[in-house]
Amino acid sequence: MDRRNFLRSSLLAIPATAVPLSQAQTSSLPNQQNETNVYPDLKVSWLGSAMLLIQFNGFNILTDPCLGGGENAFIMGNPNEMFDLSKGPNIIQHKRISPAPKLGETAIHQIILSHGHEDHFDQKAQEDLDKSIPFILPPHDLERIKNAGFRQPETLDWSAHKTIQLQNSSIKITAMPAYHSENPEIAKILGKGNGYYFEFSQGNWQRNIYWAGDTFGTTKVIEALKAFKKPDLMIPHMGGVGTTGPLGKISMEAEDLIPFVEKIEPKKILPIHHSTYELYLEKISQVALKNDEYLFNLNLLSEGSVLSIP
Repeated sequence: MDRRNFLRSSLLAIPATAVPLSQAQTSSLPNQQNETNVYPDLKVSWLGSAMLLIQFNGFNILTDPCLGGGENAFIMGNPNEMFDLSKGPNIIQHKRISPAPKLGETAIHQIILSHGHEDHFDQKAQEDLDKSIPFILPPHDLERIKNAGFRQPETLDWSAHKTIQLQNSSIKITAMPAYHSENPEIAKILGKGNGYYFEFSQGNWQRNIYWAGDTFGTTKVIEALKAFKKPDLMIPHMGGVGTTGPLGKISMEAEDLIPFVEKIEPKKILPIHHSTYELYLEKISQVALKNDEYLFNLNLLSEGSVLSIP
């Protein structure tokens, strides 16, 4: 069984319900002629689900694009219902609770994908995004992204990295291990996705972001992170997906996040992959309750909000 097909529908499936949206366009790299003597500008916007707009000195990165809205936001298997593991789940339309994001005329210079399930790259994003935008993704999803028409895909396997050089700053992106389940057999079914460790540099200034992807804080993930500095910002995926189905838990709950954070000691935590869809089962308020003694610096953003990283 193709592990991506276990939950996903075909890229050729009926598109999700259309939502008014100006097509996000690619553009040439930002003009940074005046950047030399200015302060670094790094900010992260959460746009719902696992979709982030990461902006550094005019360079815009979009992660896990999901643009569909309403009752029929995307088409995918339902991991929250009981089903026969030998046959896979029912393919259904999934509801988006929050309004769909509007990128407008925002220039997107780079797309980065954690993995190819439709709650991370929905049918509307596959249809609407400019196919010339450079695309970083896990190796297994290469053919699917090419078949969707994207012309500049680049794979990064675990520990591989890419550096994007700007005028007087740079972004180093390293693919990190991601385990969709703590059960090895279920993780094998769901397949090999990526987390990413970002290193943003300008002169002596550096900030680091760890975007976890759909993973748990397994021994191998913790070991891989030991090669890097403690992140200034950790972005974990929450939601407790799958707890009512035969796959079991396939995204973290609050009880999983706490020991993960204790081991890697990030300066700030921005949980995402919650609240946007009916697919997500655990309310994000559970994270706040677990953090009642202020064990860590928690940022709970509403969708569309921006977090600046000085």
